[in-house]
Amino acid sequence: MTKARARWVIYVTLCLGLVFVLIPLPIEWRVIRPDAIALILFYWVIALPHRVGIFTAFCVGLLQDVIKGSPLGLSSPGLMLATLFLLLNYERVRQYDVVLQCLVIFMMLSVSVGIEQWLRSGTAVPLLPSGTLLGLILSVLCWLPTKTALRRLRRYYEVF
Repeated sequence: MTKARARWVIYVTLCLGLVFVLIPLPIEWRVIRPDAIALILFYWVIALPHRVGIFTAFCVGLLQDVIKGSPLGLSSPGLMLATLFLLLNYERVRQYDVVLQCLVIFMMLSVSVGIEQWLRSGTAVPLLPSGTLLGLILSVLCWLPTKTALRRLRRYYEVF
């Protein structure tokens, strides 16, 4: 059995995605911010499903809630469900062309945001604005550059 090499790259990229949330933007632009955390998480789940899984999605969701200042557990269930779907279908998603992969990523982001909205409606936390669809579309457009950059990092540091 081979020893895992450069596992730290996974965690550094996830932390960079969390730092992306901290970049200050005007209030009107916050709804169109791409969901970098989910994109990075989804890439690692598809690329290395034996290293990144539901527990990682849970931890990333909790850290995202801490950074955003929302109640703990608001982001985690959606990320966990999307991660579960990707874990069950990662071999199939890898074989898809770019357009179908973008469609799958759009569906996973929609599931994640939909569950978060549903949980927000059951609590005293305000709902996300209706411009969230534009943010989802922008996230899907960022999938290819994110995938390409993370693939180069994975190959350069020989993460497996």
